[in-house]
Order: sequence, then structure tokens, then C-alpha cells
Amino acid sequence: MSHVVTIKTQMKDSISLAAACRRLGLTEPAQETVHLFSGQTTGLAVRLPNWQYPVVVDVQGGVVAYDNFNGE
Repeated sequence: MSHVVTIKTQMKDSISLAAACRRLGLTEPAQETVHLFSGQTTGLAVRLPNWQYPVVVDVQGGVVAYDNFNGE
């Protein structure tokens, strides 16, 4: 079963987000509009290995949205 989760955070620094992705060996986040299981969201998309949907960070509002459908 798929669930979309939205988390209100203080993630407002795109440079720090990119640095964290590099340290974790992930690709650089890219500004995108992403279709999650139950809708779409826009922000910096972070692609996690073996996850169908990326984590999307809206640095303007500090909101992180993701859908862990088939995620590990």
C-alpha cells in the first residue's frame, strides 16, 4: 500500500541539501514537478536508490514530501 507523507521542516537551504546528497553519494537535487502516487508536488527532487518516487524538498516553505511505495 502506498502512503504520501508531508513533513514540515526547516529545510530551506538548497546548498546544504546538495552537499548532503553528495556526501551520501546521491545525484544532485534538481528542481522538478514530480507526480507522486496521489498527486504532484514541485521542489528539489532527490532520487533515492530503489525508490519509485523521489523525495521532493520545497526550500521556500521548508516542506518535504515523499511516497515510499516500493521504497526500501
